[in-house]
Amino acid sequence: MVVVSSRAFRANQRKYFDLARTNDVVITSRSHGSYRLVPISNSDILVDSELLDAKIRKGIAEYEQGHVHRMNDDESMDDFLGRMINED
Repeated sequence: MVVVSSRAFRANQRKYFDLARTNDVVITSRSHGSYRLVPISNSDILVDSELLDAKIRKGIAEYEQGHVHRMNDDESMDDFLGRMINED
C-alpha cells in the first residue's frame, strides 16, 4: 500500500495513476480525509441514479400492467432466459 498526501498526488498524478494499476494507493488530506485510488475495469458498472430510477419506475409500471415473464415448473434457468429474450 502506498500512502501519499494530496499535495504529492497533485504534483505527481501520472505516477500515482500508474502505480494504482498494481498497488493500493491511498491519498490523504487533512481537511477532506482519505481516499483510495482504484482503476475502473470493463466489468465495473457506473450508473446514473436518475437513469436507474427511471428504469425501476418503468419496470414497476410494466409489472402492474401484467407484462411479466413466468418460469415454467419444468424449465431450466437457461431455457427460461432464452425464451424470455426471444419473446421480446
